[in-house]
Amino acid sequence: MKRPIWCVVFSLLVSILATPARAENPQHVAQLLETKICRNCDLSGADLSGQNLRNASLVGSNLMNANLDGADLTYADLSEANLTLASLDGVDLEYAMLRQTVLIRANLNNSNFSNTDLRNAVLNKAKISNVNLEGSNLSQIDLSETDLSRSNLQDTNLIEANLRSANLGNADLRASKLNEANLSLANLRDANLSGANLSYADLIGAVMLRTILENTNLGGANLRQAQMSDAILESAILRRAVLRNANMRATNLRNADLSYADLRDANLFDADLEGASLQGVELETVILCRAKLPDASISDQGCRRRGEQ
Repeated sequence: MKRPIWCVVFSLLVSILATPARAENPQHVAQLLETKICRNCDLSGADLSGQNLRNASLVGSNLMNANLDGADLTYADLSEANLTLASLDGVDLEYAMLRQTVLIRANLNNSNFSNTDLRNAVLNKAKISNVNLEGSNLSQIDLSETDLSRSNLQDTNLIEANLRSANLGNADLRASKLNEANLSLANLRDANLSGANLSYADLIGAVMLRTILENTNLGGANLRQAQMSDAILESAILRRAVLRNANMRATNLRNADLSYADLRDANLFDADLEGASLQGVELETVILCRAKLPDASISDQGCRRRGEQ
């Protein structure tokens, strides 16, 4: 019976803090290079950079501090392996299996993770800038405080993923599945999430400046205190979304569905709401100064509060 992932992570962290650094087992390294099968092996600190490890089986192996830069790990199985602090810069992991793999503080920059299975993997504080994750399964993954800026996450499964405080600036998240994901305090500045599903996601305090959310499903999402100036939400679904105290200055909300959304104390100064649905929305405390309303008229509500003429 498999242990819960939190038990695995706790045990690894304890061992990292309590166990002195050690080198790899040379016999295990030789076995891997000769047979490409090395389950539960000690490969900590091993230099495997540039190696052809296609279809390799490394289930449960210790690769802490290992150097895998430029290695070919396509179709490899690294499930439940420990890659804490490992370097995988420029690695090809297409179609690899990394279920419950621990990659805490690992360097994954410039790597190819397309169509990889990363379910329940732990990547918090890992470096994942400029990475291709298109089509990968990252459901319930821990990516908190992780740098994913400029990465390709198009059509990726991130359902219930933990992306709290993650850096997704300029990332491509088109058509991705982020249902019930935790994106609180995340940086989504200039990211593209058009056509993505963010229903019931937690986006409290998220930075979404100039973020593209066209045709995106944000139904039931919590966007309280989110910073959304100049974001594009044309034809987006925001039905029953929580947008209290959100800053939506100059946001494009044309034809968006905001029915029954909570917009109390939100700032929609200079926003474009032409054609939007505001059914069941309380607008009394919303700043709508210079905003274009659903009927194309211009509102002056809240202008005095802002000192606008």
